[in-house]
Amino acid sequence: MKFFSIFLFLILLPHAILSAQDFESWKKGYIARASKRGIPSSFIKKHFENLKFDKKILKKDKNQITSNKVIIYDKWIKKWLRKDPSRIEMGKEMLIKHRVILEQVEKKYHVDKEIIVSLWGVETLFGAITGDNDLISSLSALAYKSRRKKFFEIQLNAAFRLLLKGHVNRENLKGSWAGATGQMQFMPSNFNGFARDFDGDGKKDIWTNHGDIFASIAYFLKRGGWKKGEPIGIFVKKSDSKDFNFQRARSPAEYNKLGVTSLDGKKLEGSWKYQMAKVPFKNSPFILKGPNYKTLMAWNNSSLFAAFNMIMRNGLLK
Repeated sequence: MKFFSIFLFLILLPHAILSAQDFESWKKGYIARASKRGIPSSFIKKHFENLKFDKKILKKDKNQITSNKVIIYDKWIKKWLRKDPSRIEMGKEMLIKHRVILEQVEKKYHVDKEIIVSLWGVETLFGAITGDNDLISSLSALAYKSRRKKFFEIQLNAAFRLLLKGHVNRENLKGSWAGATGQMQFMPSNFNGFARDFDGDGKKDIWTNHGDIFASIAYFLKRGGWKKGEPIGIFVKKSDSKDFNFQRARSPAEYNKLGVTSLDGKKLEGSWKYQMAKVPFKNSPFILKGPNYKTLMAWNNSSLFAAFNMIMRNGLLK
């Protein structure tokens, strides 16, 4: 057994050495490419010093395919909402705690304060869960050897630029394994396009500064066409399993004829025409896409993400 372990070690050792050499070679190539895009090579070298290839990040990238296990919508939502206090109760507390600055942001960007708090709560539980991965390390691993190398190299460039401009230091530049950072989980390229310096201190601090955090969320939504006071969508259910074209926008009367009702079984009313979306869990409701659905999809193109924010926003409005 001992002999076999030694034999296996001798087989794997050259592969490990080659992998390390390949990563060092990639780092040199990246420095050359990034310097042509205006990022000083000396600055990158300083942050690349002693940086090793993090294999765990690649494993996470390969394993993000959704499980075949059937997920029951109601159970998942109850778990997601949490208890004592619930995510909605926490959101209400945050609305009160940060009301002054939220109202200032709402007035400036014409984006409802409830959706700002909703997105904040959905993404990071109001800043409690932002990720503890070193972004330069994670993005380097993904840019070196992932399914979307070009995309992650763009994100790595953007991460270096926000370090270079002094918006955050390396110790605080942490986030998800895939590179999302801050209390609203912006990708670095989104930071450069949408992060705001709300208090005018010269920094766009989406990690600790609530004014900058709320303004950055609002600015992203505003640029996407957010309509203040309008819904993301309406939760509905179907009375039978008969399918129909979800891409066609229909009126309440048309949906009523197809057996679509509100969740409490009432007929739909109004003068709108909405398309329908399916939430991909067992026994989940359907969503009639309201005026702000498309804008929310620019943040995260997922009907489940829309459902989370509809639940949160509706709860905050009660």
